Amino acid sequence: MKINQPLVEVLPGLLLASVVAIHAGAEAPKPLWQIGRPDGDNREFALAPSGHAQFREDGLFVVGESDAARDWPYFQPGPLDAWAGGRSHTFTVVFGLKEAPPGEARLKVNLLDTHAAQPPEVEFRLNEAAVTRKLAAGAGDASIHGQPAKGKAQAFEITFPSGALKAGDNQLHITTRSGSWMLYDALVFEAPAGAASAPVQSHTLISDVR
Repeated sequence: MKINQPLVEVLPGLLLASVVAIHAGAEAPKPLWQIGRPDGDNREFALAPSGHAQFREDGLFVVGESDAARDWPYFQPGPLDAWAGGRSHTFTVVFGLKEAPPGEARLKVNLLDTHAAQPPEVEFRLNEAAVTRKLAAGAGDASIHGQPAKGKAQAFEITFPSGALKAGDNQLHITTRSGSWMLYDALVFEAPAGAASAPVQSHTLISDVR
């Protein structure tokens, strides 16, 4: 009994140390930037709540410099929206990183509504890593005409693989590949633990060529 006693005392400490080590090596991604607020409203966005007829340019948001009320429309058209040019639309977010630690990055997407009959298929591209998602059908046109509370909200996450981020400037492109419009509530981008923001260095961006 005397020989085994020290093992009984030491083992719990070893188990505790192992648990702490596991948790320390598996830190979840942390918010790096956000556009809008997940509050069921869209008044913080450009052209809201009903100015879709005034749409002229796709959204371009430079983290640390842009303002959602000026630079990010409350909706994103799709190729079926003739009033917006009848083409795919790409909204772009540009942000800087001091360095790119390993680990997955996540984009949390909160939408107030999508077109009821022709919801869009959307490509989310972080630098060279792309994920495509077909969105669920929404409630109708009342939301895009100024009544966001009548929309059918949806929320989901897009996960990008380790290595998608890079030190320096990064670009997130959101492109409607087919279908019609979607209405924004909020975008929240989470980067791997240890990622730190840096000022955007380049201010030359080709967003579309036709």
